[in-house]
Amino acid sequence: MSTELPEVVLKESANWTNITFKGKGFAWVNHPQNRAMIKAHHDERDALLATAPAVYEAGWATNSSAWVTVRLELADPEEVFELLEEAWRMTATKRAIQAFDESRGR
Repeated sequence: MSTELPEVVLKESANWTNITFKGKGFAWVNHPQNRAMIKAHHDERDALLATAPAVYEAGWATNSSAWVTVRLELADPEEVFELLEEAWRMTATKRAIQAFDESRGR
């Protein structure tokens, strides 16, 4: 899932996988519930909630970011990865983002 993103660490527990960049969480997966909580921009979360309310639910929000809960069994895997990449970009350093983009020819 997020293993293609640089410097990502997956921390496993009994029911959760915490997805982090340098200790900063940007997504969590709850295995028993088959749900993910992913960091997002406010407008992105609002658009997801409006277009697919069966798939996405509002999570908590701060001034700088919002969180969206994803029902993984209903979600498009490519869209989930796009959300994870954007969440990583919101969390990662400029250096890591630049290196990632260069490695992908961007």
